[in-house]
Amino acid sequence: MSAAAFLRIKKLTGEGIIGKAARHNRRSGQTKYGSDERIDPERSHLNQTMHGPVSADAVVQLTKDLMAVAGVTKLRRDAVKGLEVIVSLPKNHQLNDREYFAACTKWIADYFGGMQNILSSDIHRDEAQPHCHILILPLLNGKMNGGKMMGYKPKLLAMQQKFFDDVASHYGLEKAPAKLVGASKQAAVNAVLQSLKTASDPALESKAWATIRDDIERDPAPYVRDLGIELQPPIKKLRTMAQIFTSKGKGKDSQPKSIDFALPEKRQSLCSVDFHSRPSLPAPPAGTPILDVVRIRESELDPAAFNSDLGEFVQRPPLRAP
Repeated sequence: MSAAAFLRIKKLTGEGIIGKAARHNRRSGQTKYGSDERIDPERSHLNQTMHGPVSADAVVQLTKDLMAVAGVTKLRRDAVKGLEVIVSLPKNHQLNDREYFAACTKWIADYFGGMQNILSSDIHRDEAQPHCHILILPLLNGKMNGGKMMGYKPKLLAMQQKFFDDVASHYGLEKAPAKLVGASKQAAVNAVLQSLKTASDPALESKAWATIRDDIERDPAPYVRDLGIELQPPIKKLRTMAQIFTSKGKGKDSQPKSIDFALPEKRQSLCSVDFHSRPSLPAPPAGTPILDVVRIRESELDPAAFNSDLGEFVQRPPLRAP
């Protein structure tokens, strides 16, 4: 089977976020949480709740009850209130989606500390692809710690790999392709369009071609997979020595570098510096002793004035009255 399995996870933060997520998942009032514009209300009756209370309000109450039992009474404003895992199947799948999503829910429960942390699990069949929303209460050792439970990129990549090995692969699904971005994405788009053109694919003459092309440009990965296209890794263009030395660097204020083999300019000597522009100092008060500064050669100093402890002459010039 060429179909791929997808798993995504996100943090839920903000005031009342669990209620918003639960109402969206239960299609309670068609809230603005999520992609409501892609929901087909005529197929919403096909949706199914596999775990959790019947109503969205009951899901919220369950959250409060579990936190109270754990002794969690107050959260920071920016705390992670919940985690939401979304597992999905492609449009052309031939699986029993309820069985598959039930296996996914059990795996997610085991991964995140047990079924007691699963607030709800809902299958949606009223959007483009069948998928399942699994709400998780991030209780860890009696504390709310969604950040630690979710982890960062290395942990998330390991989680997706383990999900594929433990669940998706057993249903004949392939690993989801890596997300294409930048030059790799554009190369994939070009390869898909060229493949369709070379094969004179009927999609090119379809009335929906404009929509199909937009979908290809948005995410070419599924088309690359379905058409069996082998993508070549982009070749990094090496810079010449001249480009390296004249590079502006990464900073916005960076200036081009240059190599200058000209002789350095002769430095200006102090004798040509004009000191007349410096403001004059105020005259000292009347009666202030003035220290005469005179140049004395070492040979002119009195040897008796040399202090061996200090290692210097202690002879001082006489003071004179102003």
